[in-house]
Amino acid sequence: MAAGRSSTSNAARRAAVAAVGSRVLLVVVAFVTAATVGVRARAQFLRDPRAEALSGFAERLFEPWAHWDGVWFIRIAADGYAAHDYSQAFFPLYPLLLRLAAPLTGGDYVVAGVLVSLACYGGAMALLYRLVRADLGPRVALWSVVLISVFPTALVFQAVYSESLFLLLVLASFSAARQGRWWAAGLAGLLAVLTRSAGLALLVPLALMWWEQRRGAAVRLPGGPAAGKPAARRPSPVTLLALLLVPAGLGLYMAYLWSAFGDPLVFGVVQGNWGRTMAAPWAAIAVGAEETGRGIAWLVTNGPQAVLGMRNESGGIPIQQLANVLEFAGLLVAVALAAVCWRRLPAAYTVYAVAALVFPLFYPSDGRPLSSLPRFVLVDFPLFVALAVVLVPHRVTRWAVSSLFLVLLIVATVYFASWA
Repeated sequence: MAAGRSSTSNAARRAAVAAVGSRVLLVVVAFVTAATVGVRARAQFLRDPRAEALSGFAERLFEPWAHWDGVWFIRIAADGYAAHDYSQAFFPLYPLLLRLAAPLTGGDYVVAGVLVSLACYGGAMALLYRLVRADLGPRVALWSVVLISVFPTALVFQAVYSESLFLLLVLASFSAARQGRWWAAGLAGLLAVLTRSAGLALLVPLALMWWEQRRGAAVRLPGGPAAGKPAARRPSPVTLLALLLVPAGLGLYMAYLWSAFGDPLVFGVVQGNWGRTMAAPWAAIAVGAEETGRGIAWLVTNGPQAVLGMRNESGGIPIQQLANVLEFAGLLVAVALAAVCWRRLPAAYTVYAVAALVFPLFYPSDGRPLSSLPRFVLVDFPLFVALAVVLVPHRVTRWAVSSLFLVLLIVATVYFASWA
């Protein structure tokens, strides 16, 4: 018994070290990048004086984390939605937290955003560890934290982006549901939707977990692991109403948009500013495969030197063909991990993994149908749990994968910090 507690305690400490250590490393990488390389490309439409207000040490420490979406969140927090066209695409909870935190940082929205993101990331990692430990043990919990922390897009967890907040709320909803605390689960789901529309994907696992607890037996997907009894007690029928809080988050934002702009669906309409239109998920996948074929042919014809010699004025991945290849590869890996979820994890993990993966495919982007998918996958936490389940028995492989992730994360951070 004592040995078991010691093992669990050691795993928790190592998970904390991985989470904190990864953040410290990225701060150092971004600081050194800002001090040496500097900001090499900056599109005028992605500039805002409030994201460039610091100087000296503070500038190098914080401003590398306020690029791209960070500028939009700062604009909304400082000026509201009406002052900036297309800003309604960004849901309100994260910029609201920035606005509330800014007085504590002397009115600097960049510092407020970084601190809010880091605080949410810390909470998310603690919840992820506790949730996975309860279901799959401390070693899988430890490596779930490690793998998500060093994933190549995990730099946004401390940027002025909403991923940390969103993941925290998703895990809070999931954890509360696993414990049978349905009103807390619904409230966390509502807040997740107010952070990003993808929070609607929570409806699927929440409904499944409620049904499991109501009937007193877990659901076993065909080909999935053996199902036992849910940990929580049987919920009363009225608690099913708690699930309605999740779509109520979208309803609240739509009501605001209707009142302020006369169109409750404007958040979807303005996605066209980024070339996004609504389509069937299979259409995005098909076009993504086609564009990936073109991208591979382009890379074979032009070679790696072409990639190194070109840049995008907005600071994005400079070669669209390369971006399509990387994003489609990310989709294939995510699908493979979703299959692992199906075979190895409780059903609720699997249905959320699939729902969260499919959701962004409804809004493909022109020319880059899977644009930003590697960042969207970052908050699909069951995929990282599935990867941990696969890698835990294989010491060399898990360290090799973690090391590869970390190298790519450092490269991505240099890229992000310099807008290269």
